[in-house]
Amino acid sequence: MTGLLRGPWGVILVLANLLNAYIAYGALMIRPQGAWDESTLTGIELASGLLIVSGALTGLLTVFPVSRRTLSRWWLAPPPVFLVAGLVRLQYIGYVYPMGPGG
Repeated sequence: MTGLLRGPWGVILVLANLLNAYIAYGALMIRPQGAWDESTLTGIELASGLLIVSGALTGLLTVFPVSRRTLSRWWLAPPPVFLVAGLVRLQYIGYVYPMGPGG
């Protein structure tokens, strides 16, 4: 039964990790033009928050097939990387571009 389940779980997790990589690219590669560029900063914060949530959900989704030994343990590596990348980017944006007196 393990061989039959390996394919669907692998496809689902590859697609989830590809989605996380796409969100991470948007969160990490977009650069604001300055502290006044509020719309870009909001987009980066949204992408970082979405990366945190999707990384956590992908991690939870990965635990089930790994615990049943349908997939190997290395599948547990990408979700925490995406989760930490989202957290670090969100903290970096909050530290480098603090909210001004009017915001």
